[in-house]
Amino acid sequence: MSRNIGRKRQAFGMVGLALVVALLAAACASDDNSKSGSGSGSGSGGSSGTPTRGGVYRTATEEFNFTNAFDITGEYLGTAIEHYQALTRTLVNYKHVAGVAGNELFPDLAQDMPEVSSDGLTYTFKLKKGVKFGQPVNREVTSKDVEYAFERVNNKNLAAQYGFYYFGIVKGMDGKAASSQPISGIETPDDATIVFHLTEPTGDFLYRLSMPATAPIPKEVAKCFDEKAGDYGRYLISSGPYQLAGSDKLDVSSCDTMRPIAGFDPTRKLNMVRNPNYDQAADDLRANYVDGISVTLNSNTADVFNRVESGSLDGSLDSKPPRTTLLKYTQDAAKK
Repeated sequence: MSRNIGRKRQAFGMVGLALVVALLAAACASDDNSKSGSGSGSGSGGSSGTPTRGGVYRTATEEFNFTNAFDITGEYLGTAIEHYQALTRTLVNYKHVAGVAGNELFPDLAQDMPEVSSDGLTYTFKLKKGVKFGQPVNREVTSKDVEYAFERVNNKNLAAQYGFYYFGIVKGMDGKAASSQPISGIETPDDATIVFHLTEPTGDFLYRLSMPATAPIPKEVAKCFDEKAGDYGRYLISSGPYQLAGSDKLDVSSCDTMRPIAGFDPTRKLNMVRNPNYDQAADDLRANYVDGISVTLNSNTADVFNRVESGSLDGSLDSKPPRTTLLKYTQDAAKK
């Protein structure tokens, strides 16, 4: 398991890098677009390539291929993890920088790295103040929201696909709970404190806490999608710099009034906009240059790259360029 976590740690570092490269590229494209008078950018920087705020990073994917319908409790697809880096935060996370530095953990939701008991069995975190959920929840994230994420992981109905990283490690977690219910090995003595009690010392436990399923989840919304795997994916509430477009229109007055957030349609698109409740001053790990991220579903690879060339898309999320496109850039000296 430790070897698997090590590989996952590397993958997560690469995921963070992939996202920041996308955001930096979008910001630089915004700068170029603003000078040419086209595109969605609004940057106004010089020719140095320094990224500026503004614009929407527009991309496409041939298939979403989500493994759990984008429900963060069970979802295990790499590109989904990239999206979660924009939408959610965890107790600890990575700085979005290249190289070995991108694999180092830092406090994210937490004020500092945890206090760990001498026997390695107890981890105590204090949460930062002022970190808020996006619309329409609009309240401060608490330790109970983090604990509830683990309740969902332990709920056998929700099919947490990497729950084995916590089962048998966090006391009271075995993945067999019939519903989401308190975990005996997780304490929340107050809204800013969460304590994990482990069954045995686990040297990579902090890396496990950086995984998206541990991000805080507001019970007032997710409790309505607590019986079937995947249902929460279209109601995901942000704790990060971006939120699903249309989140502000979600009616959370009761479970019956909720309708899927319009910005995510698994047959068409996944659109993100800035979370108006996000405080950059409380986040040292993300730069968040662009105003939004737009992912459209397009199974026609040639059309995707034609759109990139025409300027209506900034890039392809996962497609390899068709041979005709590659030839243009390898044989035309001006394009090389």
